[in-house]
Amino acid sequence: MNKTFGRYQIVGELGRGAMGAVYRAVDPLIQREVAIKTLLPNLPEDVMAEVRERFLREARSAGRLNHPNIVTIFDVGEQDGVAYIAMEMLPGRSLQQMLRDPDPLPLDTAAELAAQVADALEHAHQHSIVHRDVKPANVMVGPSGRGKLTDFGVAYVSTSTLTQVGTALGSPRYMSPEHVLGVKVDPRSDVFSLGVMLYEMLVRRTPFERRDDTNVLVMLDRIAREPHIPVREIDSRIPAAFDRILQRALAKKPEERYQRAGDLAQDLRNYRSLDRPVAADYEKTVVLQVRPAAQPVAHGALLDEIAAFERNLEREAEARKQAAEQERRKRQEELRLHAQALERKLAEQARAAGAAAQATQGRRSGALEMLKKLGATLPPKEDKAIGRAKAIANLDQGMRDAAQYLAEFAREINSIGPRAACPYDHLHFGRLPAVSLSEAWSDSRPRRVEGKDCCEHVMLNYRIRPDSPASITLPKDAIPGCADYLKATKADFRTQVVAKSDFGEATRAVITVRGGLLCELDLHADFDSLTVTVELKNVRRAGTFRCRVAAGELKELPDEIGRYILGADDEFEARLPRSR
Repeated sequence: MNKTFGRYQIVGELGRGAMGAVYRAVDPLIQREVAIKTLLPNLPEDVMAEVRERFLREARSAGRLNHPNIVTIFDVGEQDGVAYIAMEMLPGRSLQQMLRDPDPLPLDTAAELAAQVADALEHAHQHSIVHRDVKPANVMVGPSGRGKLTDFGVAYVSTSTLTQVGTALGSPRYMSPEHVLGVKVDPRSDVFSLGVMLYEMLVRRTPFERRDDTNVLVMLDRIAREPHIPVREIDSRIPAAFDRILQRALAKKPEERYQRAGDLAQDLRNYRSLDRPVAADYEKTVVLQVRPAAQPVAHGALLDEIAAFERNLEREAEARKQAAEQERRKRQEELRLHAQALERKLAEQARAAGAAAQATQGRRSGALEMLKKLGATLPPKEDKAIGRAKAIANLDQGMRDAAQYLAEFAREINSIGPRAACPYDHLHFGRLPAVSLSEAWSDSRPRRVEGKDCCEHVMLNYRIRPDSPASITLPKDAIPGCADYLKATKADFRTQVVAKSDFGEATRAVITVRGGLLCELDLHADFDSLTVTVELKNVRRAGTFRCRVAAGELKELPDEIGRYILGADDEFEARLPRSR
């Protein structure tokens, strides 16, 4: 370990993670104790550039801010190729450590700490900085009770291009709905994350995680779509004012949250005076914005807000298209440069062979001359490595284009709620003659292929609602299976027992579904065989169906599937097997 970083003398190590380390040090010029944060020099080359940029971003972002609840940055530098930041030495413990104590936080302490973090965010937002990673591990609490917000390493500055729309940096449990869905975030995203942290301070768990979760995607889906459980249902001793505050801080739509972190801080410090009751039906009021009665919203202003939101969506869609086009051009340029390098190498080998031939004049056999003449008449062969690299790049680009198309397709479904132009078949309820589509959600997953990140999975989920409730009468043995399936997929249904045995056991029941029937689409790229497997679950047909297409067919495939989902035509039907 170096004894110094710049002018700072290292005293000892405070901690170490996967990306860097933090040391206790002394500034000899003014005899001040500081913390030195460094990057580990042995990080892989393919991640070092991004991590270094995030590291320096922390210095730039936090260095612009001067607030009693934000860690102070004194200096930034580099020594022997290792970047470092000199910052304020923070005594005390992180809020994450405090939440592991056996005793719960007093309500006044939780409210004041959350208010201090809200003050810090208000100051950062005034300087056009969105933190993007508000969580207990990034809040240090000193012995006096003062909290300090740290780690601006994934902060978004309005003039920066490092963090593009759709980049999921941050901690999943504390992400906002727009962060999860890959929509551009703004200061109101930090307000949501602070609401998650306040919820955890009150009941020792975050609002959207469950003990039986086995996949983070399930939790992310709850963040984007499901209301949180009120804290008073978990602990009735908590004042109702906290549910009023959380109801507004955790609103799914940004325009229905606190618009300023400072307003949240004010309510937290005055929570004892917020004694108005909370609406009991949270399922129906999850997106209700709490507005002061003295400030009614004009109809014209609401229309202006909707128009502005639509313009933002259009700009973000255009930004994503431009980013995708830039990525495609970048990959093409890399392939071109690689091909040129191989051509130069082959040319050098040919010149060397020519020189060797001149040194052995008259020794060439007639057979060799015949082969060379024959080779001159044949078309040149493409290097296998170049051909495979091009094929992988084309398949990756096709999957990225499919992901972009299906993301836009999902947004349009959610905006319009279209009715399918053909019936949908369901495993339990048979043919549903008329259904509407809603609650669409799209995502993609990468995979490392030959040193590059490639798009391997593209997913689209949506739900259908029959125009009229569909019912089925089931005997005793079939009731649990149907009910369990509908419950697991979160469909909107009810069960009515119409016959019982002498022992009171249901022998026949009518199950009626009103909506929320889940339909799933998955595209899986195989970069070995350069094909794509398409899997559909309950998309127009009942059950699961798969087909495989060549990479070259991927360009038109998303739109073909989209038309099939809407029932516009059956062109895609020809690709599917007749049975599962």
